[in-house]
Amino acid sequence: AHAQRSLPLMRDGGHLYAEVLLQDSIPARAMLESGIAFPLIDSALVWSHPDLFRLEKLDSAVRFRMAVGANYAARYKLAPGLSVSGSRSLCDTYVVDMGGRKGDLLWPLNRFTTDSAATPGIFGLDIARGRLELLAEEELPGEGGGWTAWDMTRDERSGMYCLQSSLAFVNDRGRRVAEPAELVVDLGNAMLLALFAYKPEVKKFVSRSRIQELEGRTSAGKRLPVIRPAEVIFMDAYTFRGQPVLLLENRMRLPGHGFLGIRFFERFRVIFDFRRSRSRCPPLIRVPPGRIAPGRFRVLRTRPDSCVSNPDN
Repeated sequence: AHAQRSLPLMRDGGHLYAEVLLQDSIPARAMLESGIAFPLIDSALVWSHPDLFRLEKLDSAVRFRMAVGANYAARYKLAPGLSVSGSRSLCDTYVVDMGGRKGDLLWPLNRFTTDSAATPGIFGLDIARGRLELLAEEELPGEGGGWTAWDMTRDERSGMYCLQSSLAFVNDRGRRVAEPAELVVDLGNAMLLALFAYKPEVKKFVSRSRIQELEGRTSAGKRLPVIRPAEVIFMDAYTFRGQPVLLLENRMRLPGHGFLGIRFFERFRVIFDFRRSRSRCPPLIRVPPGRIAPGRFRVLRTRPDSCVSNPDN
């Protein structure tokens, strides 16, 4: 039988971090991700261990633009096979100057395998208890047993996974609008939801909700538009009240309609079976108030010029 491997998780600034071992020998701090296309590793760590990394110089810089926060540029990369506490990368890892902002590694779990197979792995995430599990095939729960399965689709270009969902907003007057939605599983998003407002169908959905736009600010001071529905409902089953929803307006080549963040997943123990494009969770658990530190995002003030309405609905 395959022994279960488990890593403790820490919450910092709303994000999830694990103390990991790189290349079976280097202690490092990794931030969990699944909403970026490639792993990013800090150049200072790589250059301080030249015997453990085989660097490949790029013909020109590759730039990475984050949806919120810092942007990065890489002039070197590592071939597939980077070892992170028993997992192994299936794609290139790019070497960037992270400046100590987010640890030593941005670790997109969906781009790593958890065994010897050359296919994405299986991870168990229990945010309430602060554990990340690297699972083997035989450790998957059997059918039934109270577990709920959610289908995901894999975007071949980015390697990201979208959860097939329905999304509903309820405004403070009780008006409800709902649409089918494909939401990128984004373990690097400290919020509940960030919508791709630059996509016409998303912009129309937000307009139909008749929820006033506000101005928010990230922990880094960047100002971004948000809305705060009275209720956000996923799959007609999971309701969140009073949570800000970020509106991303800069165009990016991303699948789906938005990022589904860790404030959704902290309600459950989730198994991400990236190999079969499925995620599973047991019956809903209750997280005691104050157990989880909130993300660092503040709503500043309303923007009445941005308040939208649609008289036809």
